Parts: sequence; C-alpha cells; structure tokens
Amino acid sequence: MKHDLSVVGIIPAKTDSTRLLKKNLQVINGKTLLEHSLDYAKNSEYIKTIIVSTESDEVRKICEKYDDIIVLGRPEHLLKDAEVADVYVDIFQNLNDDVLKLTSSATHMVALQPDHPDRTRNIDDMLDYFVDNTYDDLVTVDSSGTRNGSIRITKAKYVKKGTMSKRVGSMLDDCTNIHSEEDLRQAERNIQNNE
Repeated sequence: MKHDLSVVGIIPAKTDSTRLLKKNLQVINGKTLLEHSLDYAKNSEYIKTIIVSTESDEVRKICEKYDDIIVLGRPEHLLKDAEVADVYVDIFQNLNDDVLKLTSSATHMVALQPDHPDRTRNIDDMLDYFVDNTYDDLVTVDSSGTRNGSIRITKAKYVKKGTMSKRVGSMLDDCTNIHSEEDLRQAERNIQNNE
C-alpha cells in the first residue's frame, strides 16, 4: 500500500576522506559513487526533494547534470570525522528560505551515504515498511547485523528538533561499505552481477 509521504533525501558527499582519496567521486560502472546515490534517490516516488551536502566544487558540478538537486555547502566543523547525523540536523535547522519552502512539509528524511553503490533494497519498499511498522528511525545493517550507513530513514520532525529518534528498526542491505580500492572492485562486481 502506498502512503502519503513527502520525503527529503539527503546525500552527504564530502571529499575529504582519508582512507580512500575522494571516495565519493570514485567511479564504478561509468558512474561516481555520488551518481549512484543520486540515481537511487531519483528513482523514488516518495522522495520529493534531494539535497547534497558538500564542500566540493567537483561534487557541485556533478549535481548540475541533474534536475532539481539542491546543493548546500558543508560547514567546516561538519567535515573530517564529524558525526553524519549532525550533518542532517544542520541541514534541517539552517535552511535558507527557498529550501525551507521545499522541506517544511517533509514527513521523513532519507539519508543516503554515497559509499554504498550496490544497495540491494528498494527505497520506496523500505519507506512503506518504515510506516507500516510505525518506526521513528530505520537503519540498514549488513549480514552480520552491523549498521552499514547505506540508508537511514527518520521522521522529519525529529531531525527538525535536533533529536534523531527513539524507536529504531533495522533492515538488511548487504551492500559494500567502501573504504578501499578492493571494496570498490567488490561493489563493481556486485553491480555487474545484478544487472
């Protein structure tokens, strides 16, 4: 059953990664990791607004190839090893008037970290599951049950308040969490095997 949702998709796409240089701009199957996440978000019926948070001109240029992508500058204190949840809260609490008009009616936020290009779950199915189970927060986990950061769904009201959630669920998305060149190759193999 489809739900009446207005979802903001947020893609945190910084380029100051330390283990794998410019990780979010690495290419798999002819697309950067960022483009894989943008395409994933664009395929959703529920995601009405897509926001990319970055400090990078390269990321901005990639986003210009897409219609209706909002690119917001990432403050310096939210780079390096900053908690990614703080990025989401910062976006909801520091929006300019134009962006606020687009997000004020948001019911949910979907966070899509670009370093998971071989996601195995359909985002709209996950949103339906989220609503049907009355969660406040839903995170993806790998086959060992460890949170992998691929997708996080949260009720927008908690992000707007600066609190993230109280009732958390999880769903398996056994995708690759990219930290190295070998991880890139593994994700590429997974994508090719699923085409």
